[in-house]
Amino acid sequence: MYSASSGDKRLDRRYAWAEEALKGGDPQAAIDILDQTLAENYGFTAAWHLYGLAQEALGHNEEAATAWRQYLDLDPSDRVGARLDLARIGALAAEQATSESFSGALFDGYAERFDSHLVGSLQYQGPALLKQALARHCAQASRPFQFGTALDLGCGTGLMGEAIRAEAGFLAGCDLSPRMIAKAQAKRCADGSPLYDKLATVDLTAFLASRPDASADLVVSTDVFIYVGDLAPSFHQSARVLKTGGLLAFTVQSHQGAGIIVGRDRRFAHAEGWIREALSLARLRPMLVESQSVRMDRGEPVPGLIVVAEH
Repeated sequence: MYSASSGDKRLDRRYAWAEEALKGGDPQAAIDILDQTLAENYGFTAAWHLYGLAQEALGHNEEAATAWRQYLDLDPSDRVGARLDLARIGALAAEQATSESFSGALFDGYAERFDSHLVGSLQYQGPALLKQALARHCAQASRPFQFGTALDLGCGTGLMGEAIRAEAGFLAGCDLSPRMIAKAQAKRCADGSPLYDKLATVDLTAFLASRPDASADLVVSTDVFIYVGDLAPSFHQSARVLKTGGLLAFTVQSHQGAGIIVGRDRRFAHAEGWIREALSLARLRPMLVESQSVRMDRGEPVPGLIVVAEH
């Protein structure tokens, strides 16, 4: 998990004061403190990121972008998601903003309270809604609602696995977070057997790349593509591993404009037109595209899409 420490307790205290000043609505005070802090330790990466947030709060987006680029020079792995912030203010193309290190660290720290917070506080319904969409499509297409091999991309603690287990002969999942994978490994079916037949701690595109051609009947991903900018590689790899007639089913956050954006919540939102075009280029045919929110944020439903596409 990422640490904001500089290794110097005195400078760490200053960082904490700057953080409190920003949270308290005084970004200029935060900048004044951080100016002194960075003058003593130019390599204090977390301070650069906070400096950018404070500059943004003052409306100084160019200065904010400069600070976040300096952060990335010092930490190219981007453990705090500075690329997302750059994309959020329009200083970086959204397609270039994905950070695996940030996503992995974020969910490692979230693993213990993931299920209760997501399902309880955020009223998350992604797995249930995606399963319902798959069932409707199969009924309309007069095909069995059963899948020999199913792959769960970004499986987290196994919420989608729990929803689809009865319809999958073999169920494999992947996630960037070791702690999430450990939670999924601990889950059992009613008969005591493991929920997943195979689990891997790896990026979803790399996981797909490791699967043989035409080896899967279903690829699912719920509330995961909101952390991935350019979905084209995932779509192309999904098409490769799916058998003819196999299904890719997923949820995304959406917006009314064009292309891909990073919202204020630092998550990617994909326009429906972009999704349809990217699927088509990957030789995946959209069979069902529905506007549907899968969770709440600050008491409001988050705009989204539920998609089922066929290879």
